[in-house]
Amino acid sequence: MKHVLTLFFCILVMFVKAQTIHSFNHYLQTSNQVLFVKTPAANSIKGKMFLYERKHNNKPWESVDSFPVTVGRSGLAKDVNAAISFNDTLPVKHEGDGKSPSGIFKLWKVFSYHKLENLKMPFVQVDSNFYCVDDVSSRYYNQLILSDTAAKDFNSFEHMKLPGNQYEYGVWVLYNSNPAVAGNGSCIFLHVWSDENTPTSGCTAMAKENMLKLIHWLDEKKKPVLLQVVEK
Repeated sequence: MKHVLTLFFCILVMFVKAQTIHSFNHYLQTSNQVLFVKTPAANSIKGKMFLYERKHNNKPWESVDSFPVTVGRSGLAKDVNAAISFNDTLPVKHEGDGKSPSGIFKLWKVFSYHKLENLKMPFVQVDSNFYCVDDVSSRYYNQLILSDTAAKDFNSFEHMKLPGNQYEYGVWVLYNSNPAVAGNGSCIFLHVWSDENTPTSGCTAMAKENMLKLIHWLDEKKKPVLLQVVEK
């Protein structure tokens, strides 16, 4: 009985540990800023983002902030090329599935309808001329393009300036990039939510005030990443 209890305790500790940032340290050796998103189940549309930072990879993680987020209308799906392991029942992410990707992803440019200064990340001010292409047959699949300079070989795309404020502030997530594989999913961003009960098409969204805090906190030199997982 003692051995059984010991085994049970070890399994329990491993399960609990797997829900913390520390269990992912092996995958975070080159990053000193992490946006850690957890959802309670694979089909949940709501989750929580925890911001962590450290001075360098030999120092402990420090909690910076946390706030609610919404994810894809169908929950999360695993990145087929992710380094981290997943529950075998978690589906694989693909184009048009309405799921946000689960895995670890580098972050690229901050974008906004407005000119922003004093950021520590690459920045692009977007307008109605900017598209993100989600047509799997296009050479520009999962790329940010200027519509007036690109050779139009696509029939499907996202406007980077919307009638609403969802893309007023955002961050490009490097999911299915370098290279982009047709059909694995595209145009994944962090952006402003419509409200706390409205899911996205596959992005991760948050309140505007939290988006603003986030983009001014991010530091390219700290190699920030998005770590997104199902909690159980």
